[in-house]
Amino acid sequence: MSDMQVVDTKAIAQQANSSLQEAWHLGCTGRSVEALTLAGEILADAKARGDDRLAAQCDTDIAWYCFQIGKAELGLTHVRRAVDFWKLTGERKQESCARAYFGWLLLELGLPEEAIEEATRALDLADKAADPKAQSLATNVIGTIFWCNKQPDRAILMSERSVELARSIGNKNYECWWLINLGGAHSEGGYIARALGQPEEEHQMLVRALELTEQALDIAIEIGDSWAARLCLGNQAEFHSHLGEHDKALRCMARYRLFQENSYVRDRQQYLYTLGQIYNNSGKFTEALSPLLAAVELMDAGGSFDSYVQIYLYLSQAYEGLGQFDPALEAHKKYHQAYLRNSAESTQRRARLAEIYYETKRFKEVAETESKRAETLEASYQKLQEQTDILANAVYLDALTGLYNRKYLDSRFKALTSEKRPYSIAMLDVDHFKSINDNFSHMIGDRVLSAIGTILRSQLRITDQAIRFGGEEFVVLFAGAPRGAADLCERLRSAIERWDWSEICNGLHVTISIGVAGTLSAKSPNEILAIADQNLYTAKKTGRNRVVA
Repeated sequence: MSDMQVVDTKAIAQQANSSLQEAWHLGCTGRSVEALTLAGEILADAKARGDDRLAAQCDTDIAWYCFQIGKAELGLTHVRRAVDFWKLTGERKQESCARAYFGWLLLELGLPEEAIEEATRALDLADKAADPKAQSLATNVIGTIFWCNKQPDRAILMSERSVELARSIGNKNYECWWLINLGGAHSEGGYIARALGQPEEEHQMLVRALELTEQALDIAIEIGDSWAARLCLGNQAEFHSHLGEHDKALRCMARYRLFQENSYVRDRQQYLYTLGQIYNNSGKFTEALSPLLAAVELMDAGGSFDSYVQIYLYLSQAYEGLGQFDPALEAHKKYHQAYLRNSAESTQRRARLAEIYYETKRFKEVAETESKRAETLEASYQKLQEQTDILANAVYLDALTGLYNRKYLDSRFKALTSEKRPYSIAMLDVDHFKSINDNFSHMIGDRVLSAIGTILRSQLRITDQAIRFGGEEFVVLFAGAPRGAADLCERLRSAIERWDWSEICNGLHVTISIGVAGTLSAKSPNEILAIADQNLYTAKKTGRNRVVA
């Protein structure tokens, strides 16, 4: 009887694992709702039988299905449990995958600082486990975070590596999905080039984005992944529209409809607002209204914050294009309200995340004890290790601007105290920033700060470092004496003054004032910063929009 029970237990476990593989296949072929349902049933059975390992695998996979269908908070609950189990058992590959999903879900919920921390841990674990599949996943998530933080160069570097790893193990799903993100990172580079007045660079980046997304689409069709196919065609439509190729964009949207059989609410919203965006870009505002209003009707059924923002933004543009200013204003107000609501909800999400951490605190303490006993393996991918070193500072990023934050500046000041080579420090302040917030809204103010972060990254040398000091103030650390730094600051000042701010809001104009000081003026970094701050005060008192060194 005992032997029969053992056989039955093994048979049940084998059947459960087979069903979990079936669920994964569903999730890889655009049927993630079905995958979520099946994995949920397997999870309930695994818990009832006390099969904790299978339950953790279910929780890990469910996190991915939740990401696909836009149920990030539900996914967060599952993946947190999975992370704790894999950490307790010392299974680095599985913990890496779970943490990568965790980071992606956090990014989806608008928590980029927490996301980069989890994703960097995931990459470190994958590297120690020397598992190319886990490395591919973690590297891609970090690339996606950089893309969303408007750092396309870093995003492209990481996404290219993730695609290489996927190809090296012959994983077509990963190759397809990561190519989509690589195309997105190139498109972000194109949009930034456009804002900087570099049309040739914009065109080159968007054409490359189209090529990469076409490669992804070919794979999606080959493996029967309708979810990925929809992403590809929606992205291609957007890229063509930005290039002024509106007919090609509409043809992409016509193909999109061929893959809508298993679509989700977020997919349908994206289809509708992308169609509205294309019509807006081509000046067909009447045609834009119909899909955008249909997208509004889907809001109660779910969708993401990004969807709400895009829908109301394009709706306000359509009404404005038709000269219907009252509904345009009303749509813009809702756009603004959605932005503010997301800011408030981000705080609530952090609170809920803290609760999850608190509930599993004892479990985590045990896991950390076990983790210390694990052996450290040498990394087998030198190139990936180099990239990991680059990413070590990623936890010091400011979420809004993508620049380094005050915590990073404090760490650099400690290093600069013993620095013997000359260096300079610049203090930057946005002129009349309070008026921008008051006259255009805090949301526009945030977009101004984000754009300034983009400009600083594009203009500075590789040896220079830009930091968001706080509010509308920035600090730049320059290698070399103040005179050379002052010249670079003048270039920054001019670039910001010449930036096309109408891309953010009509009538918006932004300038900055800069104070510069260096090691010729004082010895300690804090003393130099104080002098730079005084020079900034002088720049503002003598008319603003200038550099004082």
